[in-house]
Amino acid sequence: MPTSRVDLSDAEIVDNHCHGMVVDEMLKSDPAAFEARLTLTGQAYLTSNQKDPAVWRSIGALVEGNAYSLISRRWLCQFLHCAEDAAILAQARDRVLRADPVGYTRRLLADQKIVELVADEGYTYMPVGGADLERLVAIPVHRVARIESFIDDLIRQDLADLDGFADALQQQLDEAAGDPRTIALKSVIAYRTGLDITEPAKSEAASAFQRWRAAGWADSRADSKPVRDYLLHLAMPIIERHNVALHIHCGDGDPDVVFEHSRPQDLYGFLRRYDRRPIVLMHAGHPWSEEAAYIAAILPHVYIDLSVLIPWASLDIESYLARLIGMMPSSKLLYSSDQVYEPELFWLPARFARRALERALSAAIDADYLTIAQAQSIGRGILAGNTRLVHAL
Repeated sequence: MPTSRVDLSDAEIVDNHCHGMVVDEMLKSDPAAFEARLTLTGQAYLTSNQKDPAVWRSIGALVEGNAYSLISRRWLCQFLHCAEDAAILAQARDRVLRADPVGYTRRLLADQKIVELVADEGYTYMPVGGADLERLVAIPVHRVARIESFIDDLIRQDLADLDGFADALQQQLDEAAGDPRTIALKSVIAYRTGLDITEPAKSEAASAFQRWRAAGWADSRADSKPVRDYLLHLAMPIIERHNVALHIHCGDGDPDVVFEHSRPQDLYGFLRRYDRRPIVLMHAGHPWSEEAAYIAAILPHVYIDLSVLIPWASLDIESYLARLIGMMPSSKLLYSSDQVYEPELFWLPARFARRALERALSAAIDADYLTIAQAQSIGRGILAGNTRLVHAL
């Protein structure tokens, strides 16, 4: 065990990526399935709108064999002052949540000193706006507008040609980026057609647009990919003009991600072309996090968001953090939770991150790599300072 301890217990946290929740809907959820909903498997099932009860039962059966779940259970039982038992925890949590859902959520945030949120307003299985979330949590919430949400709205309008579609999209993105609350636009093109973004000519994109529309807007690499690639390029001058960042989903995700084209290296050409504004690789490019770190080490404008890796790598978080801190400037690592729906998913990732950083950085001190002051500075930067700097908060 390290003998020189880094103490981040009083460090503030700025969450670089979350989604939010709707209290009325949250209260409708089955209390007994609470622990399953906290898992990566459970979140992937829910946020990809799956409905198969048999699959959900199989997810619940995995909880007892999940190290992350066992750790989370123990910590939450301590927080709620109840016996360490799944049924007792579900009852205690349900009782506290129903008695005062707003107060419980704020207690979780305050316990981990979470002082600001960066909220992706795009579609989840329960979408929520930033202003609504801010009223719930009573701390500042900054807006991230999702490009594909605007594209989805325009698809529903069934516009007849690419010119009209592109003009409408640019107008909406310009308005969103100009909102004083907006600090970034986000793309989830990895879920639609993949991260290997090409540079199609307008004529190629226009032809593909007509095929895509004729196919009922079903995504495909042949038809929608040239259009989506073309539209993402159109978004970049807007990002630059408004001095906001681009957040882009990179790495693993829900089952519907285009997994064979979702790794950080697929983005490399796009990242090299657009170097005037910060681009944040969401979810640390996990499970290809070292690949993401290498790219961030050689491209000054590329940053790494740590969500998904934290908390779901559980036992291995500190070794991941040690490798990333060793491979790239630590000032480009941004803590976030990827919270959606459950308020505990603000609290658990924050606790995992704080503890893993303390352990990884303490080991670096004992190895004579860092001083205590340097390690403390790195830890505080990852938890809050780096997000504030990159987004000018």
